Amino acid sequence: MIKKIIYLTYTRPDYPLNSVLIKGLRENGVEVAVSYINDRGMAGFIKTLSFYKNNSKDTDVVVIGYDSPALAILLRLFCRKAILYNAFLSAYERVIVSRELAPWFSIKAVYYWLIDFLAVHCADLTRLESNSQADYFKKLFKVSGKKLCRSWVGVNEDMFFYDQNIQKFPVFTVLFRGALMPEAGVEYIITAAKILENENIKFIMIGGGMLQKKIQKVLDELKLSNLDHITEYVPHDKLREIMQKCHLSLGQLSSHDRLTRTTPLKMFESLAMKLPYLTANNTGILELLKAGDTCIICEPADAKSLADKILWARNNYSLAEKIAENGYFLYQEKLRSHILAKNLLDRIRQR
Repeated sequence: MIKKIIYLTYTRPDYPLNSVLIKGLRENGVEVAVSYINDRGMAGFIKTLSFYKNNSKDTDVVVIGYDSPALAILLRLFCRKAILYNAFLSAYERVIVSRELAPWFSIKAVYYWLIDFLAVHCADLTRLESNSQADYFKKLFKVSGKKLCRSWVGVNEDMFFYDQNIQKFPVFTVLFRGALMPEAGVEYIITAAKILENENIKFIMIGGGMLQKKIQKVLDELKLSNLDHITEYVPHDKLREIMQKCHLSLGQLSSHDRLTRTTPLKMFESLAMKLPYLTANNTGILELLKAGDTCIICEPADAKSLADKILWARNNYSLAEKIAENGYFLYQEKLRSHILAKNLLDRIRQR
């Protein structure tokens, strides 16, 4: 019986990739002692070890939070309890593969690969977002599949939930919410908006990121009348209201390699808010969702295919709503925080 867990993280405890698990563990009756280590230097190491020493007596498991691989390495030197690394994806993939902040064989890339390699080998179990991600870890870090566990990301249920009292926009509205990263495929959304400019369909894009200047330049040139781009911060209550008013939620749309493994937060948010979800055809997403049943798919990196599916959803909205209802049922049945945490606790006990 797991009664107490220490949760150590370099990232904010209220960040969804941490908060969903913390909430779910507490909903299962587990005491969770959380420490947010906001210093990644020696002071942070001292704070980590001090917190662990003061709370370890009755602790059953130590959880290392999202994007905190160095803590898994540090704790292994002093901790004989089971260590779960709540990774979802590797630092190497996030920095080198997704953001392309350094060449694949650079010193920086080697550093991130090494810290990930050590973290997954130091942890007793590493939590990942998909089976495809687990296969990637096995090949990239030469780690046994027995040390890896697929566990769905989930959603912050206090921020993103279905509200039947919020009415839809009068014009069919398509939403993209998320960072402007290479895998997002925002350029295909813009082209699709241009294709559908005379179809009385509105687009809302919320988010900034590394491609913001490039995307803004394209928008300035096209001067699309049917697309609004919101780059400033939107409070969660307002964001939830905007999302609920939209008719269709867009996922990641490029042909980027990372999309074969990822299950983005916006997918879980869309399911929880009973929004029809349209995404590129990728193996990571389709481990959970089924095309035509719980999601709508288009071809990756294909603006014409995207535009066609948006038009289909507008013209067949009763079918799109049925897909959203199926997705909402899936969320209620398998993706609530207490269910995800229970499944993970069962997996830890099976070690």
